[in-house]
Amino acid sequence: MKRSILIILTVCMTGLSLFAMPPIPGKTDYNNYQIYPSEKYSRNNPVFRDELPQNILAVMVQFSDITFDLVPNYPDSLAHDKEYFERLFFHLASFYTDASHGNYALTEDNYTVWDNIITLSQTMGYYGENGENGDLIERKCEFVQEIVELIDDQLDFNDYDAIIIIHAGAGEEAAGQDENEDQLSSTFLSRRSLQAGLDPENDDFPGIETNDGIFLTEFVIIPETEWQPNGVPGEDKIYSIFGVLAHQFGHQLGLPTLFDNNRDNGISYGIGGFGVMGTGVWNANGFVPPLPCAWSRYYLGWEDDNIVEINSSFENLSLVFPMADDEINPKIYKLKITEDEYFLIENRQQNPDGSIFINVDGDTLATFTFETIAGQSVYPQGHVYAGQPKFSFMENTYAGSEWDFYLPGHGFGAELEMDGSGILIWHIDENIINENFTPDFEVHSVNGDASHKGVDLEEADGIQQLDNTLHGYSSFFGSVDDSYREGNNTYFGKNYYNDIFSTPTSESYYGGIPLEVMDISTSDSLMTFSVRYEWALNADYIGENNLPAMIVDFDDDGENEILQTIPNGEVYLWKDDQQYPGFPIDTNSSVEVPFASSYDENANSVLMPAEISVTNSVSLFEINLSIQDSIQQRFFKLNRIWAGPVVVNPNESSEYRYFLPLNNTNLTDEYEIVMLDENFQELYTYNVLWKIASNIILENNTLHIPEIDYDWRFSRIDLDTFSYNSFQVGFAVSPTPNILSFQMADIDGDDSNDYIITASDTMLYVHNPEGNIYSYQPDYMPLNALAIPSFADLDANGYLDILIGGENSFAAFDKNGKVLSSSEELENPDTLQYAAGVIAFDIDDDGKIDVAGNMSHNRLSVWENINNNNFELKRNFPLTVGERSRTYPIIAEYSSESLAAYLSCDNGVISRVDLPTDVIPFNDNTLYEY
Repeated sequence: MKRSILIILTVCMTGLSLFAMPPIPGKTDYNNYQIYPSEKYSRNNPVFRDELPQNILAVMVQFSDITFDLVPNYPDSLAHDKEYFERLFFHLASFYTDASHGNYALTEDNYTVWDNIITLSQTMGYYGENGENGDLIERKCEFVQEIVELIDDQLDFNDYDAIIIIHAGAGEEAAGQDENEDQLSSTFLSRRSLQAGLDPENDDFPGIETNDGIFLTEFVIIPETEWQPNGVPGEDKIYSIFGVLAHQFGHQLGLPTLFDNNRDNGISYGIGGFGVMGTGVWNANGFVPPLPCAWSRYYLGWEDDNIVEINSSFENLSLVFPMADDEINPKIYKLKITEDEYFLIENRQQNPDGSIFINVDGDTLATFTFETIAGQSVYPQGHVYAGQPKFSFMENTYAGSEWDFYLPGHGFGAELEMDGSGILIWHIDENIINENFTPDFEVHSVNGDASHKGVDLEEADGIQQLDNTLHGYSSFFGSVDDSYREGNNTYFGKNYYNDIFSTPTSESYYGGIPLEVMDISTSDSLMTFSVRYEWALNADYIGENNLPAMIVDFDDDGENEILQTIPNGEVYLWKDDQQYPGFPIDTNSSVEVPFASSYDENANSVLMPAEISVTNSVSLFEINLSIQDSIQQRFFKLNRIWAGPVVVNPNESSEYRYFLPLNNTNLTDEYEIVMLDENFQELYTYNVLWKIASNIILENNTLHIPEIDYDWRFSRIDLDTFSYNSFQVGFAVSPTPNILSFQMADIDGDDSNDYIITASDTMLYVHNPEGNIYSYQPDYMPLNALAIPSFADLDANGYLDILIGGENSFAAFDKNGKVLSSSEELENPDTLQYAAGVIAFDIDDDGKIDVAGNMSHNRLSVWENINNNNFELKRNFPLTVGERSRTYPIIAEYSSESLAAYLSCDNGVISRVDLPTDVIPFNDNTLYEY
């Protein structure tokens, strides 16, 4: 049957320093070297093993001066022999079986405590000698190397995939301030650690070689006890090695440290007592470690069957606590901000069975529940829990117990009002995790930056105790009020909710508040909450999307609609957030759309270029928006690919209405411009000499065509006379750079458009129509930029500037090659080297042009012009949206909404960012299409 009991503890503490594992509360002088988790089993390792350790060897070692306590003694009155440590591993198996929902279940067949006790040649003080950063790594590695040498001839290391060393004596992590510094500190040694101690200059160090032909690369090291040799019975606290083992074995499974192990950029306590990889190692003085936090379980794949990922608004979502016997309701929700940044929502219950005990003093106390046995020992008279079951290390099991009972809350006291149960909201940034938890384990400090953790608890009370050292016990472990629940905090989102100030907020690390969590229920085994995301439209598509949307009044009712073509050939049309009748349209399952569609305003139709790989052909589809559910294939040709989008002639009186740039898929030199009339009849096919290198441009009834072979050639075709002329641009380097974009604009103010080319050599080229390059050209683009440039007179000198967008900033080139650039780049840049471009407009009606673009980490950024072309990020920007946008923002009115920025994003999402109401559009009759 199940009974209940409370393990009583009291802790006082003041601060924290840098260490391999968190020392006991109150210890402030403890330093240690960097610790690295398992390379073999980490999911960050590109050769990740699906199976976690199944054959664990535990070796008992003692020193020349300190041996195992084999006689029952204070404080646990147990002999620390093989049977004792087998029981310890029995409890460890229970912990990880429960934490993993049975996905990682060990039995006595999976672990072996070796029969013999090994005696080392040196004292503990020799191996535990401290340097500036705690234990000398060289001595600790010498410690394990000597152990391997002593037992190498007596067993086959091929039979084991994890090794735990249990040494005689106590661990330094539990020693008092400035005491017992010659002890060994508990730790996990990886191959990187062994390299640092045994062969630091050898990055290919394979590990410690054995006679069995293998190299040992990983070791867990724990003590036999945490009771210190100078401890005073009845006065000093009693700590267990169980939490220490659970924590260090977490490293063996590939989990990183989640407390702050880098003092150089602020001090925090990481995730605190809310997970075994944080300071929770000392929950209940180490006797009852908490479950791994939501991210740890998610990272190890243990919640794959229990997690629901959402990126849109929902009401009354149900959430059960991790150990609930419930296969219907989720145990974790993943609320996406972006692909790499999100919130994990979990329900942690300290006393889920609601068990209580009224003692002789009339106090009503919550009780820790575990499985009792016949003849169960109980607490004696005089104890606050007199007559209640007392956990026996050698007889009872933790399996199915309330592992989270001692989270902050009842970890501070058993009174019912101290229950800290409720919803925990974890802010996860995989950008930080991947940057600070690298596959080669050169870096391992996921929560090393107090101001930007990879795994951060959004503390519901808003006090952020875990991020400073000012709150004593609550700084080390966290607060009873850090969970969300009725009666505490039921809202997580914006700074103001129902006109009441609220903190913390759900702000992205990269700007903006993308979602709100609200209506959080009373704390219980099953809790509910609602999620509200910012406005978005969603197409049924998964994948990258380089195609821009169109925002046009297609049905001529005075309000714009949004049309989005998808790379797989589907077409969506939204009106008032609903699909227009007859949409979406699916052209063909094998169709790919390589370029943006074109809009024919005169015919009110969309022209979508398509490639069909199975037939090695191209097609042109017309979606006529004046006729419901009308899509027709207007052109088809074999052995061709599109060189760029369709060009529409706005001149209705011209017989040449559509121009199709095509390259041949065969090795033959056939490159052509196909010209169609208004009925899509082929009028003429113009063969050009070289491969069409990019988009073509129609200007004043002349086609401008970029071509590439050994050099660049720019050709012009006069549609009135069909005369042809061209100029060539040679390159001294090989291969000739590819043309990324080709545009025309009057840069020098001579009333004649120039050619503006961006190329794969990260250079910007500007030519006049005669083919002459300007004296300052080409210009190096001082950023990673693959986007199409835009044009605006940023410096108000009467000449257009060329705007180039990067990942985290922008640059503008004037007619003399001078570069104007943002004085403020975005924080937390990424390295995807993909830029969507920038546009310029007056966002706040101050008479100065602002610059806006979609940047790294899904950020819409706006820079304002300060003091004569000093561009700084505008207040409240950047703003993060849920998916990456790979095109310009579209500034438009949609439906009955005011002017806003609309972003075509990956996975078929259209996001909206509201702009100030006084934003000045490009002009009153702008066609919002790219």
